[in-house]
Amino acid sequence: MVMAMEISACSTPVIVNTGAGGQDGLLVFVNKQLVAVLVLMCANHDADATLHGKWFLEAGFGPCQDWNKGQIFATRDDALAWVRTQVVRDHLEA
Repeated sequence: MVMAMEISACSTPVIVNTGAGGQDGLLVFVNKQLVAVLVLMCANHDADATLHGKWFLEAGFGPCQDWNKGQIFATRDDALAWVRTQVVRDHLEA
């Protein structure tokens, strides 16, 4: 039987230097540990206009370290839900 796990996720707005200039981003913490850096893609810096307004996983740590797969999310809420899923999956596999 799997016990319920409380996941407390919070995010802190930041400006991220992605090499193409500063972009709006979020530091995502779960249980006070940094697990992801998300960046809001904007038309000024991204070659593909279809990505404007979507969120990119710039860096992931621990259960979110799959950042090299180029995770892109339609909304901020989708990105945060993905983070939670990764953390729960990691906890269940431990």
